Amino acid sequence: MRRDLTDEQIKADILNRLVNAGAFGSPHIPVDRMRGWIQNKIKKDGKKVTKCIEDLARTGLLSITARNTIYANHRRLDEIFDYIDRHIK
Repeated sequence: MRRDLTDEQIKADILNRLVNAGAFGSPHIPVDRMRGWIQNKIKKDGKKVTKCIEDLARTGLLSITARNTIYANHRRLDEIFDYIDRHIK
């Protein structure tokens, strides 16, 4: 079932998926794949998901490579887990 999620919930879901996939440092997840996974959960289009990914990259919780793949910043895992706990119900 598709539903409206806040930006914070989308960001927490992105981080949670990266953590569960073990995407720290070396293993990367393509942005298009992440957008597709989350786009299926929300009513809006993928632009909102892309904006959330860019916001997370600006804060330093994840990184975007030149090949348009993302991974979680392993140096900030405590912050990532706190963010996930606060925003995922």
